[in-house]
Amino acid sequence: MNALEQAVKNNLTVRIISGAELQARDVRLITVRADQFEERRSIYELHRHDDCYEIFWLSSGSGEVQIDFQKYAYSSHSVCLISPGQIHGLIENRSEEPPEGYILVFPRELLAGAQAEYVDRSASSLVQWSGHNPFCRIEPEQSAIFRDLFRLLERELSAGRKYRKAAVWNYVQLLLIEIGRAGERAQEAHREEAGFLLTKQFLALVEAQFHTVNGVSEYASRLHVTPSHLIESVKKTLGKSAGEVLQERKLLEAKRLLRYSKLPIRDIAFRSGYQDPSYFGRLFKKRTGATPIAFRKQD
Repeated sequence: MNALEQAVKNNLTVRIISGAELQARDVRLITVRADQFEERRSIYELHRHDDCYEIFWLSSGSGEVQIDFQKYAYSSHSVCLISPGQIHGLIENRSEEPPEGYILVFPRELLAGAQAEYVDRSASSLVQWSGHNPFCRIEPEQSAIFRDLFRLLERELSAGRKYRKAAVWNYVQLLLIEIGRAGERAQEAHREEAGFLLTKQFLALVEAQFHTVNGVSEYASRLHVTPSHLIESVKKTLGKSAGEVLQERKLLEAKRLLRYSKLPIRDIAFRSGYQDPSYFGRLFKKRTGATPIAFRKQD
């Protein structure tokens, strides 16, 4: 059952939250506690931020989240960076180990161009090198750093002291640095693999050009390698083919556009990197079990 089906089953809707809804201090910090789940249910339900990032850090507990139509498990000492546009929500946990931690939301506009690119790369690193689970397990020592930074940030936000905005943003920057480091550590297991760097370059190129560059051969040409070498490297590093990686990204874009826009199916096909709308329709149904029109009506 995908995220939208789950939403329908539970009579939930996917809310769109903009940066304008945040308070003037530009960031929003939410404590995650089991005894507060009911009163904060609206915060945890499926939603997306079109222009905000979200950091989700768990100090203890376990459970599941839904991100971009998929369920993922999380556990203690783990962190997740959610990028603008991603559909996400915390699934209620009735286990003996309820989650505890923090959720931080901050507008993308606060990041300069280079910083935004760095954060996006950090998010990609966490996903690609943590078994495609957006939640990355971190060592207890690094988790303690997250704990301390979040507590300092919480104290700063609750006080009306001078230079609060500057202090808050510096804590956010430090959290982003730690996430970048977590992403780097998640890559360590793959660094000795032949083709690790090539795979990393391929993923970055797919993210930037999936809507205009079609076919693994074209990506191989742009990376100055043979298609067979690219295919072999990606398969060995990620456990899936380069074609699968490309197809998954294009279909994810199509799902987002179907869910959150009123564009005609033909336009959605083009924007997702498919030049033949008929082929797009057949492929979409084969991969998702629903036609694009039926998928859109699931709301």
